[in-house]
Amino acid sequence: MYQTTCAGIYRRPSGYANTVLRAYYDKKIAKGKPSRVAIIDTSNKPLKIIYGILKSGKPFDLNY
Repeated sequence: MYQTTCAGIYRRPSGYANTVLRAYYDKKIAKGKPSRVAIIDTSNKPLKIIYGILKSGKPFDLNY
């Protein structure tokens, strides 16, 4: 999860690979977390989303 998060939050010439993860990462950095701690927190975000989808049985809604 750490490697996939790193790949998702870093900027590429075409923009960020995953804008949702990048926004969450930026929020953690703004709160004063060190970079590695923010990456670990961001790595947990998709796991929480997946768990919520499996538990509720509802499809993912980005605007929820």
